[in-house]
Amino acid sequence: MAASIRNTTIDFWRGLVLLIIFVNHIPGNLIEHITPRNYGFSDSTEAFIFISGLSVALVYGPRLPQGDLFSVVKQCLRRAFKLYRVHLALTAGAIVLFSIGYELSEEIGLIEEHGRSVVFGDTAKGITGIILLGHQLGYFNILPLYIALMFWAPVALVLARVHVGLAMIVSAAVYVLARLGIATLHSWPEPGTWFFNPFAWQFLFTAGIVTGILMLERPIPYSRPLALTALAAVALSAIALTAGFGLYPWLYDLALTKLDLSKQDLGLVRILHFLALAYLLTQFKIGNVLKTTVAGPDLVRLGQHSLTIFAVGSLLSALGQVVMTLAAVKSSASPQVIGMVFTVLGIIGLVALARYLEWNKQNLTARRNGQAKGLELSAPTGRLSS
Repeated sequence: MAASIRNTTIDFWRGLVLLIIFVNHIPGNLIEHITPRNYGFSDSTEAFIFISGLSVALVYGPRLPQGDLFSVVKQCLRRAFKLYRVHLALTAGAIVLFSIGYELSEEIGLIEEHGRSVVFGDTAKGITGIILLGHQLGYFNILPLYIALMFWAPVALVLARVHVGLAMIVSAAVYVLARLGIATLHSWPEPGTWFFNPFAWQFLFTAGIVTGILMLERPIPYSRPLALTALAAVALSAIALTAGFGLYPWLYDLALTKLDLSKQDLGLVRILHFLALAYLLTQFKIGNVLKTTVAGPDLVRLGQHSLTIFAVGSLLSALGQVVMTLAAVKSSASPQVIGMVFTVLGIIGLVALARYLEWNKQNLTARRNGQAKGLELSAPTGRLSS
């Protein structure tokens, strides 16, 4: 029973994170002002990667003591290539949407911003770069990171099974190399590096795997001093990013300029804030409480069908950007209000999709069970004697 509760709670948080990503990927809509990134140094990306590592540990971790390493490697690679196919399909869909948006609005930003100029300016190089993962469109660069992390997953799992401390030491060493600029993946055909450096982000992914391995053995222990420290860190983060709730405007600029908040290389302050927040949420079982609310079951369903929801949400977010652009150049309506309405409708659509996917899954399971029962009833019960 405990494992079942834990898994549905993870699904709840994953579903919530997917909705937050969807909202944040439609920049300028009014709802994005109330998402967690406005109140903390970390955001939905950290949660997405950590939960991904946690899920990998819970799914594949129990197989390692049984000597099933080859199967684990195979499954991780299969997952990586599936994510790769989805990424290419989503990028192609986004290019189509932005192309149509440009033809309707003649707004040049739709084909130039967020890395799209390479695709529309030099199609051959742009498409080749996308296929090689050397070029990634803005807002469509999370899956390439996830793909790279699935190649790292078997290594982290084996290290964690040897000792969780060893896994974190090796991961920290790779993280340091990434922060020093030694370990990175370069972009092509444009100069630069990946927006999300996998060698840095693997640290949070590995932390998720280690947490999952520990959860398989025993609950994460509660420490009052640690909880108070985490609470202080989360509170100070909220105060800084809200400029002291509007009372001290200089606090916001000070935090952005003085603290290690790099998103590309996963700044240390981002890590500490997320781990503090995650510790508080898990120790006080916030997820267990929230998933029993009216919205809880829908968020669990979203998390249980995460890849499909992420894919559809990504395309909807691109469509949302196009719709807001059309509202700005073709009508007198407020793009922010139009974006808010589109975002709300998009959330309703994603929830409806998750409900349909769950209904379809249950029907398929019932049909299979019915067929299996029919085969049992029709099978001979004995052997004829000669």
